Amino acid sequence: MSTFRTFAAAVSLAALAACQGGIRTAMPWETATVPPAEESLAAQCAGDAAIAAQMDAAVNAARASSGKTPLASAPLLAQIAQSHACDMALNGRVDVEGSNGSSVVDRARAVGYPVCGVVQLVGRGGSAPDTVARWLAAEAQRTELLGQASRQVGSGYTTGADGQPYWSVVLGDNCG
Repeated sequence: MSTFRTFAAAVSLAALAACQGGIRTAMPWETATVPPAEESLAAQCAGDAAIAAQMDAAVNAARASSGKTPLASAPLLAQIAQSHACDMALNGRVDVEGSNGSSVVDRARAVGYPVCGVVQLVGRGGSAPDTVARWLAAEAQRTELLGQASRQVGSGYTTGADGQPYWSVVLGDNCG
């Protein structure tokens, strides 16, 4: 039997065995989930919890003025947000995608936060209220910020080498 046929037969049997017992077995071509690089960056980055809390307050003020439910602070979401703010500042770029290609869902899974409705907003420059005002002026960010699916918030803040503040806000629902 050729090497290819042997490999194909082994993969097929593994897939069938996994389906039979209801157990999902990783296939040889699948890669293991690795925690995002951002998580290790939080330890190397000076954030400011008091300024991050100002962002939580600015988010809730915007929600209140639009008749939306305030969001509860969530330490895991703050951890995700802070590590991502550090990643953005380190790399000098503002993007919801991490420097290693991770998404906010990847980062939520890495810290054990349920991924129900997890969304992220990011920004550079300005104060917390200024940043929220910019988000409210952009339709996509406004929709996420004021969405009723979110029940919790966590914010991250740090200053980059460029002297600019980097903001990351993660909104989510603990699926409860």
